[in-house]
Amino acid sequence: MTKSGYKVEIDSTQKYTGKYSLLIENIAQDVESNYAMSSLIIPAKFDGKEVEIRFYLKLEHVTGHADFPFRIDDEDNDKLQFTNLLAKRIYGTQDWQLYSLKLPLQKEASKIYLFPLLYGPGKMWVDDIQVLIDGVDISQAKIKTGYNPNTPEPINYGNNTAASGRVKVKDAELYYETYGTGDPLLLLHGNSQSISAFKKQIKAFSKKYKVIAVDTRGQGKSTDSSTDPLSYDLYAEDMKILLDSLHINKTNILGWSDGGNTGLIMAAKYPKYVDKLAITGACTNPNDAVSTSTLEEVRKAIESLKTKLDAKSKYQVKLFTMLLTEPHLTALDLKKIKAPVLVMAGEKDMILEKHTKFIAANIPKSQLFIFKGASHYVPVEKVSEFNTEVLTFLNQ
Repeated sequence: MTKSGYKVEIDSTQKYTGKYSLLIENIAQDVESNYAMSSLIIPAKFDGKEVEIRFYLKLEHVTGHADFPFRIDDEDNDKLQFTNLLAKRIYGTQDWQLYSLKLPLQKEASKIYLFPLLYGPGKMWVDDIQVLIDGVDISQAKIKTGYNPNTPEPINYGNNTAASGRVKVKDAELYYETYGTGDPLLLLHGNSQSISAFKKQIKAFSKKYKVIAVDTRGQGKSTDSSTDPLSYDLYAEDMKILLDSLHINKTNILGWSDGGNTGLIMAAKYPKYVDKLAITGACTNPNDAVSTSTLEEVRKAIESLKTKLDAKSKYQVKLFTMLLTEPHLTALDLKKIKAPVLVMAGEKDMILEKHTKFIAANIPKSQLFIFKGASHYVPVEKVSEFNTEVLTFLNQ
């Protein structure tokens, strides 16, 4: 008996073909865990467009459900694709039955995960698992050109001591990480985020640029001891001090949401520091940029946080309050920006499209790009497309 109340083992008494099957059985119900699973990890080293898994299941007195989650991750261990059997709701008692699940195989795929799983009481047997690439068994499938089995462990962006540094600013200390060589590129994340939000961008952009990714004050690993309200002007001043400390007198900037707001202020207030600016989901005034319902949601979140006494919740109130009160950029401020600016947003962004177009229309050297089907989280939803647009702009 395991601590989970389940046993997972090879069984020679029940099998579809061959000598053995995999058995997952609930043997005690008076424990905290109410499920158990096994796992199989396969390198996604195959050249193809689709992965299919076929397998046979046998059930006995399953009152919860049997499942077989199937996931494909990239080299950063981030999920690319996922599917399972929940739509079929498999339970009860049944003899061996064939099932199939399919997922597209993206070029970024690194690992294929299979998780036979039993939820609740009963017994579940799994046998004859087959993995096919475009209909061909993996034993015969074509291997990707240039496949390297010794792929290094992914970098823990935002928690990488080897690339880190700190700089003191007014009533705060900023944590940053630096990657690559070339012209500098400063990455500015959004509200309540950190460096790790840009991990898909750091990897791509550091191949050509010296990327400086920073945790805004009070977020990530950066500190903040100030008692005054937060503002994007303060953030912009922080970034100026950071750049001065690194002896960078001119940089490209990529800003997402709050980071975009900060980038706009830097371009208007400290024009000599900004070479090119790319922003996504930025705004000039919250009352014009988002719907009244979005503002109301933020107000409700603030009221809920005010009932908590921990330091993190108190700081979160400051962060969310800034969303209601900042920034205060006018069309005249935007017209003063001399740097080329790429203005981006998702088609379904919380920032109203008319506001994104207003920003682009008032910046003299601007380009506008709206990502179809994307939300405020374009950099993680449309990684390849987003990175391509930003790099094309920076390389012009």
